[in-house]
Amino acid sequence: MIVRLRKGATQEQLDEVVRRIRQAGLRPDISIGIDTTVVGVVGNTQSVDENLFRELEWVDSVIRISRPYKLVSREYSPDTRRFRIGGALIGGGEVVIIAGPCSVEGREQILSLAEQLQAAGAQALRGGAYKPRTSPYAFQGLGEEGLRYLEETRSRTGLPLVTEATGTHHHPLPGGRVEDRAVLEAVVRTADVVQIGARNMKSYGLLEEAGRLAGAAGKAVLLKRGEAATLEEFLLAAEYLVLHGCPDVMLCLRGIRTFEAQSFQRYTSDIAAIAILKRESNLPVVFDPSHSTGDRRLVHAVALAAVAAGADGLLIEAHADPRAALSDGQQCVTPDELSRIVQDVRKLERMRS
Repeated sequence: MIVRLRKGATQEQLDEVVRRIRQAGLRPDISIGIDTTVVGVVGNTQSVDENLFRELEWVDSVIRISRPYKLVSREYSPDTRRFRIGGALIGGGEVVIIAGPCSVEGREQILSLAEQLQAAGAQALRGGAYKPRTSPYAFQGLGEEGLRYLEETRSRTGLPLVTEATGTHHHPLPGGRVEDRAVLEAVVRTADVVQIGARNMKSYGLLEEAGRLAGAAGKAVLLKRGEAATLEEFLLAAEYLVLHGCPDVMLCLRGIRTFEAQSFQRYTSDIAAIAILKRESNLPVVFDPSHSTGDRRLVHAVALAAVAAGADGLLIEAHADPRAALSDGQQCVTPDELSRIVQDVRKLERMRS
């Protein structure tokens, strides 16, 4: 439910609306604009009588949101959410390029690669210190050591960091070592953008805690769509993050599993989902052409298709030597290939504006 106040409403009048919302056992979410103030009524509003607010002469309108996802819907806020990742504005019209390796493999690797990617046009660095892998024998990441390398890389290049939180507590590492520091807390301290991966899209406890911690720290969250999740489930997962305190959320599409999977492409690139999410949600949409194809030969073309469909950003896996990568080398582009992608993205970006 949305309560829209008339132009010129006073602070005392706003306070009365807030008091009535809280008295009903619900939570207010206040958005003050130039011409009007909008108060979102958060919670189960089915039994709330609209006249509770309509009877106030300073209330312009009361609107019930029909979507199951409330705070992330266009009904709640018709304008796309905008926020900065370092010097880049996500949701502001420019396609933000986030690039980097699947995994942080070592200090020199990430420092050198980051400089090359920055020269190629990357505006943020992605890299996994913690890596959830299907096989327990696959490389699981460097953990806190990887986070330290990422921090050093940011200090040297100025690139903001996007890295994944795999859980809220401990994380097993190769050789039987277990880190006893909370993974999510460590990632929130280090990252500029906390990534919640496709495997954890439905880990609702993690989403709640990530919303609280990232929101309190002023950090953004990049939420990836699960490989078999509907768009409604995806948006409801984002709702958890926003509801629990983090308004700066990016929706990341990374392909879905269909009958085509593993034949010519790793997943199916759901390009139409970009346009649907832009219509339904007020959150910016990022597309991952690397995971959605699984083949570096397809990344360039699919990245441009995503931009043409309206993507606000691209998340691209890149490696100086993809064949030597410890994870997902087959879908990594080189810095030179990234440079060509960025050049074509900028041309297409000018055309769509």
